[in-house]
Amino acid sequence: MRFHTRKLIFAAAAAAVFAVPVRAGAQAPAAKKPPLSAGDITEIIALEKLEDRRDFDAAALQRIAKAQHPELRRRAALAIARLYDPRGRELLRAMRHEADTAVLATVVWATGQLVDTSAVAWLDSLLTNAKTAVGVATEAAGAFGKIRTTDTRSRLSAYLSNAVPTPENAPIVSEALLSIGRARERGDMAPIVRWATSKDDEIRWRAAWALVRNRDPRAIPNLMALTDDPSAEVRYWATRGLTGPRADSSTVGAVPARAVLLGLLRDEDDRRVQTEAVRALGTHDDGASLIQLIVFLDAEDPWIAVSAAEAIGSRGDKARAAVLQLANTTLPGHNAWVRSAALKALADVWLSDAMIPAARMAKDTSLTVRIAAAEVLTRLKVGGRAGLALMRNEPDRSTRAKVQAAWIALVDSIENPVVRRAARKTAFASKDVAVRAGAARSMSEWANASDIPMLLDAFSVALKDSAVIAQEAVVETLADIETRDGKAALAFFARYPKSPSDIAYGLAGRAFGPRTLAAWGNGRPVRTTRSDADYKRIVETLIVPAYNGAAPPRLRWETTRGPVDTELHPLDVPLATDYLLQLTAKGAMKRIRFDRVVPNFVAQQREVLIDEPLQRDEISRSRLVRGNLSWGSNIGNASRFPGRGPGAAYDTGPAVYVFAHTPQPHNEGDFAALGRIINGMDAVDKMELGDYVKSVRVLKPGEK
Repeated sequence: MRFHTRKLIFAAAAAAVFAVPVRAGAQAPAAKKPPLSAGDITEIIALEKLEDRRDFDAAALQRIAKAQHPELRRRAALAIARLYDPRGRELLRAMRHEADTAVLATVVWATGQLVDTSAVAWLDSLLTNAKTAVGVATEAAGAFGKIRTTDTRSRLSAYLSNAVPTPENAPIVSEALLSIGRARERGDMAPIVRWATSKDDEIRWRAAWALVRNRDPRAIPNLMALTDDPSAEVRYWATRGLTGPRADSSTVGAVPARAVLLGLLRDEDDRRVQTEAVRALGTHDDGASLIQLIVFLDAEDPWIAVSAAEAIGSRGDKARAAVLQLANTTLPGHNAWVRSAALKALADVWLSDAMIPAARMAKDTSLTVRIAAAEVLTRLKVGGRAGLALMRNEPDRSTRAKVQAAWIALVDSIENPVVRRAARKTAFASKDVAVRAGAARSMSEWANASDIPMLLDAFSVALKDSAVIAQEAVVETLADIETRDGKAALAFFARYPKSPSDIAYGLAGRAFGPRTLAAWGNGRPVRTTRSDADYKRIVETLIVPAYNGAAPPRLRWETTRGPVDTELHPLDVPLATDYLLQLTAKGAMKRIRFDRVVPNFVAQQREVLIDEPLQRDEISRSRLVRGNLSWGSNIGNASRFPGRGPGAAYDTGPAVYVFAHTPQPHNEGDFAALGRIINGMDAVDKMELGDYVKSVRVLKPGEK
């Protein structure tokens, strides 16, 4: 089969939502969009209400999917995907003959989101047809990365083997490389390797990413070659793949791979390459690598020092030679983030040697350091008693809950079930939600059916809390009882024949899986605090102006590392945009901690409010690129019931805002892309664990 150069048919709406970089000269002039009538706006309002309530109204969706206006049809396809109901597949099948390319591209994207395996042949016909518009063909390639069958991998392989390298095909090839990297099975690497020598940097880094994600030892020689690439973006992805076990299983062996990594440690042109070299070196078990990691504990760049500490910790007791240097790195005078990483690494390497540093750090002025101390003191059990005593009144609620769980568990050293259950009963009577959450978590390893009544009573109290940590802890412990002894799910649903809240539904779904469906149904439609007037306001003030070409809202995030300006995407994430703007208007966006910072990955904030409501994950065609503003979904996070099941579907998380250091292709289709950083990426790259968002405000039109 021969793949010909495609004609470009980029509609304006497609360009607005398709975030793969478009080459100069590749985009046709934007066509004039038809205006939205009052009736059209009414239909969009209806769609937003359905999306917010997660209400699959087949008649309404089918009606709007057949509307005369293309924007209504596009939004109908978008809504069908977001509602994530299998019935939506049939509605999308009826839209396959759509003439408008922006609408058809969204239909194709939505088909992938609903993992319609019956659509593989149709998607392939779009991917391989030279007359298919670029945006449509690109989404067909992307859909294969979500459906992920043996058949989809073979079809991607065929496309990548035969596609003609042209500027027009570049977005399609780029997406096909990402999709083949997400395939579950290994296969022929030649179709990927073919593009590793492309003249296009964007294609080469995606080829490197695909080779890394496939986790195939056969890729090691190719990845080693790519570490010499002129593009740092290509080099750091390739570096990430040179892990010890994979290199050891390759035809090259671990020694040459280590030599490359040691050379990359001196790549001062880009800290991302150095960071990935440190990480990869941590997976090698030789002494020379360990010495190099020990040296990097004193690196000025915290990305490097933290990565070195984590890499040492991953070796466990094989890294005992690093104990003294790790202990010294926990002392005041070092960066707080580095100190906390060094303490946790010390505990991983030789736990008893972490006791004195952890107790000393329990009253540190840095919350980042105290959190690390609490984690290590918990692991020490009785050995951590003195330090835990210092932290029982820890002001940070989440950390206090961990401390309380460890403190209460200390009574378990007395092998008397009456004593330990009495301690929990006393804790469950506390007015402090952190104490009650800690009590529930401290029972997870040993609680049995006799503890179910006490836990159900604790859940009833927790339902009155503004914070959900006690609810979550109780349900998770009940789930552990269910796994060991049974009876917990039956008792839980007998006490609560109807879901007390949407949050409780999500917790129960992740804990009890399909039994939640049997007891409470599918949890749809979802209750919402938004009124009909709210939906009308959102459509008229956000969606309609964005459709008509108005400048999108811009926000300035004042952080401890400097200002960060973001541009939001109101056309396709209106509910999320409105929520963030409302939080900003209320002054709630203040003093928000970055409590997860992963070098060369993300800087992630805590939830804004104690009682943060669950958000609607408005997944769209926007890609998760570097500088992306998003929030993560809990989709597929149920460890007991992996995949998209009850309680592990969309709209199951709070708005935990994330700034991306790197592209995140593996999360596309699961995370809502809310906006992008337009200024201040240098501040984001400097973020450290424990930094804060000091305030957020809306920028005025024209303000810089």
